[in-house]
Amino acid sequence: MIKNTLFFCRTPLQALIINKILQDWHGNCHVIYRPNNKSAKHQYYFQKLQTEHKTWLEFEPIPFSHTLSSIFDWFSLSKEIRQKQYDYLFIASIGDIVFSFIAARNKLANIYLFDDGTFNLNKRLFLAWIAADSTSNRVVRKLLKGEKADISFNRMTHYFTIYSSTISWLKIESTKINDLFEFDDSELAHSLNKPQILRVLLGSAYMVTEAAKDPAVIATQHALHERIITSGKFDIYIPHPSHPSKQIYPESFKEILANNPFELMIAEDIISTIYKEGYQLIIYGFNSSALVNLAKDFRTVSFALDENIANENAAMLKSAGAKVIKVF
Repeated sequence: MIKNTLFFCRTPLQALIINKILQDWHGNCHVIYRPNNKSAKHQYYFQKLQTEHKTWLEFEPIPFSHTLSSIFDWFSLSKEIRQKQYDYLFIASIGDIVFSFIAARNKLANIYLFDDGTFNLNKRLFLAWIAADSTSNRVVRKLLKGEKADISFNRMTHYFTIYSSTISWLKIESTKINDLFEFDDSELAHSLNKPQILRVLLGSAYMVTEAAKDPAVIATQHALHERIITSGKFDIYIPHPSHPSKQIYPESFKEILANNPFELMIAEDIISTIYKEGYQLIIYGFNSSALVNLAKDFRTVSFALDENIANENAAMLKSAGAKVIKVF
């Protein structure tokens, strides 16, 4: 019997992981891409999904209610998708309210987790996230018959991951996804005997307008972050999509920039492209999944902007191969 599978996607990295899974997955597959912000990168990676069976949900947030936006997105899906019975549900961003409606209508489906960057590897943050439950979400789940995130979590039986099992706390069967990004030395046969070394800085989203933490802490992180990204000590600067700063590349990159839409690509894909041009790269950054993703292939340095950041993720970064430097 042909099985029906639904993938729920929210970010470019998730789209790339889904493509990897699709290479070996059989049956009828459909991908819902519900972007988590307005970045043009989402549409670029939606187009790269290697299936004709995919649905794009436009990011149209309702300023005063994320929950109402989720209701709108749910009814934007075709009736066929909403009512279809699936054998497998793939989700990275557990806790999404639209996914809760799908999970509740497919109680016999196998739910498989895959990576949402390194977020799902942080046990404290992950469990806090699925336990968080606003009044509006509870009301909407009651009215539209959604499933609580912790119930969906308890239904999970498999985890597809690009990371080593040594840094995962999840006690379920897992499948390792290899070679998500291409950093094969054999592709550098055309490069110089002594390739030029470039220092690459990956920016973060430390903004004074960020509301999730103490404003004073955010302001301190922001000041340190701005001092580093404007220091002029790096050859390449790739900002976080949420940060207003612009990408910076050497003058010699005119042809590379003309041939590649770097403004639409995530950091790992940009690094892969530059590496294939024959450059030797040293990667610097802050507290990000991209650093962990790149650490096994490049010399990587993480700047910790406060003690909490240093303690929270230092073990994971070091396990991946990155060096952590305190700058506070």
